[in-house]
Amino acid sequence: MQNYVYDIDSIRGLNLSLKVPLSLFAYMVDEIYKFTLSYQSAFSLQSMLQIFQRESVALEIQEAEFCINSYVYLIRFVQKNNITAEHLSKWLKENTLVQDDHREYLMKVLQGFDPETVKKVLSLGKLKELKWTVNQYNGDVKYPNLKKLYILLEFHIQDEKGNLQKQIINLTIQEFKMLQMEFKEIGDILRSFM
Repeated sequence: MQNYVYDIDSIRGLNLSLKVPLSLFAYMVDEIYKFTLSYQSAFSLQSMLQIFQRESVALEIQEAEFCINSYVYLIRFVQKNNITAEHLSKWLKENTLVQDDHREYLMKVLQGFDPETVKKVLSLGKLKELKWTVNQYNGDVKYPNLKKLYILLEFHIQDEKGNLQKQIINLTIQEFKMLQMEFKEIGDILRSFM
């Protein structure tokens, strides 16, 4: 946090959160955190400022913008430099006027940030091929006339080292319909960005 200590303006921006109620602070931190993890969330400075105005926060527009930007900068800094939540909490306590309940909430959110977990998610692999078949299960001894349909999905995934792995998933028709609805929702969201 040494590089951060010298940025007096950012500290002033963090201190402005004294005027922000905890519920709004929590919402702001959640939105900033999601944005800094993916850069694809719907975070918008303008919409956040409108919420600040609507909630009658005792900040001028410039102060509210300054406060929000200071937390964006802080959260990015913490994520980029793999700073622990405990270290950040100590630094905030020693260098800012951030309230205890605000600081505790920020720590809870940031403790969910684990650089190794993010790295694992980002390096799961690349889908090279997807095969599927509709199959019928006939192996029930008690009820030989019962024929159940199921979907077999076979994923061929290339890991970060270039090795191909095969993952097989069997889904009942009901499970497949649920998966289909999830993919439809993803497709709808993607179309809205195109």
